Amino acid sequence: MLRSSSTGRSTAPRSTIKAAGATRTTIDRLSCSSTRRASAWTEPFGTGPVASIKNFRTALILCGGRSAEREVSLVSSAAVLRNLPKGWKALLVWIDPAGHWFFQSAPARFAEAKPGRYRFKRVPARLDFDGRLIVGSRRLAFDACFPVLHGPYGEDGTLQGMLDLFGVAYVGSDALGSSLGMDKDLAKRVARDAGLPVLPYAVLNGPSELWKTRELPLPLFVKPARLGSAVGVYKVKRRSELSAAVKRAFRFDSKVLVERGVAARELECAVLGRTCRARASEVGEVRPNAEFYSYEAKYEDSDGAALLIPAEVPEAVSAEIRTMALLAFEALGLDGLARVDFFLDKNTGKIWFNEVNTIPGFTSISMYPKLWAASGLSFPRLVERLLLLALDRRRERARLRITRD
Repeated sequence: MLRSSSTGRSTAPRSTIKAAGATRTTIDRLSCSSTRRASAWTEPFGTGPVASIKNFRTALILCGGRSAEREVSLVSSAAVLRNLPKGWKALLVWIDPAGHWFFQSAPARFAEAKPGRYRFKRVPARLDFDGRLIVGSRRLAFDACFPVLHGPYGEDGTLQGMLDLFGVAYVGSDALGSSLGMDKDLAKRVARDAGLPVLPYAVLNGPSELWKTRELPLPLFVKPARLGSAVGVYKVKRRSELSAAVKRAFRFDSKVLVERGVAARELECAVLGRTCRARASEVGEVRPNAEFYSYEAKYEDSDGAALLIPAEVPEAVSAEIRTMALLAFEALGLDGLARVDFFLDKNTGKIWFNEVNTIPGFTSISMYPKLWAASGLSFPRLVERLLLLALDRRRERARLRITRD
């Protein structure tokens, strides 16, 4: 559910929330003018240093994958296919849980099927070293790849490294930015070094390391370090519950975070563009109808949460969050797109950096496309923009010298 005031601005009184975040010195020493870009989200889209669309018509959509988030990927990729911009056609590849690639000859049928009802064809496919898709004896050319994959082996840099090796233009951050963004621990370290406030947390490399959490006050959140969509996330209110929650989280990852919990509002901001030419969207708020925004609330319960766009916060808080989102985007070396999530402490008004999603959800209830729609960019125009940004980066990299001459 979306709610907004008639003016498109927050109706919350300015005196109720105190903004806190990155220091001005941190902002000023970055290579890009983050303060200018933070307010540039209201500028119209459609112009800018990206490739022309006229010669580029085919997008390779990757869906599924080897992670526990594969079901979300299927819903997101179907939404992307339904909103493919005019003049583009799609090649669709489904990656099964074992990591095998299979070509799907009817992407439109998949896009219109009910979730979980489509029967995937098992026609093997692979990428060749020249960046073409090999399906049997056919060599299919495409212009850009949109890996609509969430979690490990799709969003963590492994796939991105392979696509770079094959010279494929693809949507999203490169291998380094993707791997940093996927790892909640590393993302928090980089964000903290950039001057963004981060809640205290401990990193566990095994269930026996509970001693690292002794200094953290209750309640606590236990999270797999390299997984999204709230998979494997547990809230702990008593110390006696911690061991079991940690063991459950280790079923999903070999690295687990235990983070101090605060009474907070969950605010999100979408970022779009190249690393130093990015724009931040309106700020949205997730109001879960449970204790926290769980996987079930996100994707299974139609009444699991309310999405408020714009968030009902003072404009000063929205501006600070947009600035902080761009700071995180640049500090992590991200490219193309990201959704940056924050906590707004209900007691102190302090803004805390939470995490980034380098390939956020694109479902009909996902915040990322909704934030851009509220900022004046429709879903098809958003997909078009992302594809063109991918082409722009490949062209930019092709100009780099590979000899010492």
